[in-house]
This record gives sequence, C-alpha cells and structure tokens, in this order.
Amino acid sequence: MPRKTIPLIGAMLAALAAIALAALVVWHQFTGQTAGREGRGIEAVMAPGIDMGGPFTLIDGAGQTVTLADFAGSYPLIYFGFTSCPDICPTELSTMAAAIDILAERNQSAAEDIVPVFITIDPERDTPDVVGAYADAFHPRMVGLTGSAEAVDEAARAFRIFYSKGAVDEDGFYLMNHSGFVYLMGPDGEFLTMFNGGSDPQAMSDALASYVSAEPAS
Repeated sequence: MPRKTIPLIGAMLAALAAIALAALVVWHQFTGQTAGREGRGIEAVMAPGIDMGGPFTLIDGAGQTVTLADFAGSYPLIYFGFTSCPDICPTELSTMAAAIDILAERNQSAAEDIVPVFITIDPERDTPDVVGAYADAFHPRMVGLTGSAEAVDEAARAFRIFYSKGAVDEDGFYLMNHSGFVYLMGPDGEFLTMFNGGSDPQAMSDALASYVSAEPAS
C-alpha cells in the first residue's frame, strides 16, 4: 500500500467512527424525559439500551495506578483528549474547570464532590508527568491520566471514544482525531450524562448542580 494513502485511510476511519458515535446519540433539547433539569440543550442523551462508561486502569501524574473505583463516592467529570491539542481540548477542559468554579461560588460542598478528569488518547507522547502538569494547569483538582496504549484503548472503548492518529509531518508532529464529549459519572461509577462539545460553563455548572443535588454522594 502506498505511504501517501495511509493518512487518507486514517481520516476516513475517523470520519466513519464519528458517524457511528452520532448514530448512538439522540440529540434533543431536553423535552419530556429530562424535564426539570437545568442546563437545557447541552446534554447528549443516549439512545435506549446503549451502555456508556466502565472500569479502567490508568496512571496518574505521580505514576500511581488509578481505577474508576478510586473515584467512588464522587462525581468524576471526564474528558478524553491529548496535550498537544491546539484548541478543542484546552477549550473543553477550561469549560469543565470554569463550571466547577462557578458551582463552588454557590455550593462549595457540591463542587468538591465533582472531580475533573483528563484522560489522554495519545499515550505515546503524554507520559504521566506530562498529563499531570497539563491537568494542573486547568484546575488544581483535575486528575490527568495516561497508561499503556492497550490500557488507554480499553478506557476509550468503555466510553465509546473514537480516536485515530493523524498524519505525521516532517518534524514528527501529529494531531489526534477524536470525539469530544464530556462525561459525568455517579458516585457508584454509573453513567449519569454526557455534555456536548462547546457547552457554556454556566449551563454546565447548572446541570452539574442538578445531578449532584438530586443524587447525593455516598
């Protein structure tokens, strides 16, 4: 296979993956089944029968093993991305951080129940110290996670994250193609909701407050 066709194939696979994810998600503006929730229109509601989220075993910035079970009793707010991302990933992580800080202004306890988590889909470059420093730059309580390629892929599959490596330039630099939802998990590791990319921090904060107040952490 000619080398020049490889990036094209990768892009096509990423596009097909994105279409597959879209097929699993029912988009609407929170009518009917989501009545009473704040932050209307920023959440992506899964089609019936679709499981989302699951166990993972990764490594944090200190080199310690972290599993989903380590977040028991809290509300992990999870985003998958990569530290070399020029725009989308920083924007989404900033939104998560701002949403938590906004919530803290009116309910510090509820805000502390939410743990922002960044999981890389680029473990080749994003070592523990890299993801740790990157997460710290967005929020003092944000947890950065990485791991082996196999461990990262397992976590991505559990959350139905689709990703692929982009074309490598002459300097060895590349971008990662990936889906960009933000996931909120409950205190027992259950999936609660997922937020659309580009959500407003205030709207996300309102939605987070409704989940935390409706389902107190154990």
